[in-house]
Amino acid sequence: MKKLGPGYLYLLATLVLWSTYEAVSKTLVGLIDPFQVNFIRFLVGGLIMFGVLAFRRDLGIGRRDLAVAGLAGLLNVGLSMGLIQMSLNVAGARASVTAVIFSSNPIFVTACAVLAGEERVRPATVAGLALGLAGALVIFLEKGGPASSDLSSPLLALASAASFGLYTVVGRKTSIRIGSLKMNAYSFVIGSLALLPLLLLSGVKPFEFDPAALARVGYLAVFTTGLAYLSYFHGLSKTSASTGSLVFFGKPVLASLVAALFLGESLSFNLAAGTLLILSGIAAALYWDRPR
Repeated sequence: MKKLGPGYLYLLATLVLWSTYEAVSKTLVGLIDPFQVNFIRFLVGGLIMFGVLAFRRDLGIGRRDLAVAGLAGLLNVGLSMGLIQMSLNVAGARASVTAVIFSSNPIFVTACAVLAGEERVRPATVAGLALGLAGALVIFLEKGGPASSDLSSPLLALASAASFGLYTVVGRKTSIRIGSLKMNAYSFVIGSLALLPLLLLSGVKPFEFDPAALARVGYLAVFTTGLAYLSYFHGLSKTSASTGSLVFFGKPVLASLVAALFLGESLSFNLAAGTLLILSGIAAALYWDRPR
């Protein structure tokens, strides 16, 4: 049997860390402002990446690339991650549902690329989007669950996935040119700093919150953001982009199990069926009818 190389181990570590994000964030509801979580999380995560860039003596960036990184930061940190935090803060929201729906974002990356003229319309694009939306609909229609009485949480998660797709397409060319590490370092810090005026205008002191949340906020900032992204980029450098995309297949399954184990959330038939449809949509969008 072929031995797994270090690249796969880095991607496995990324999968585990990213799969805990929604469950940990759900436990912070009521302890800290959702946008405050993103401010701290991406500021610390971005600074960790800057530390790596400084060690490599590779901090330079052009003005045009900086502008794109800033826009990407607003779309990711401010919009997409803001929406997913809002989804988790809805009364009765389930971390497993939010995680599964957000994991459909590779489908929206492909759809946004088509709208931006970067890819042609392919049957796989249409099929992938249809399967992904069908999966989300199955989860929405769950009887007796939170989704049946309040659609705001899953809809916010779906909007987060769609805006994450837009963020990915906006920053993709620049990321290829200057490297994913540098792109995300700048976009994370710019995006987090852009939240600062919003927090101050809302009367939220950026670094003041319930001390009971300190360890969990630190975990989200250091592990699920800083170290997880570093692990992901390093894993990609040792394997391939197609192999790295497998992380998106594993996350909805593992994140649901984490939510079930640590939050006591039920693994319903609708959630399982919706997950299967979303994974099928991701597979279609990423692999069907593409050159090998």
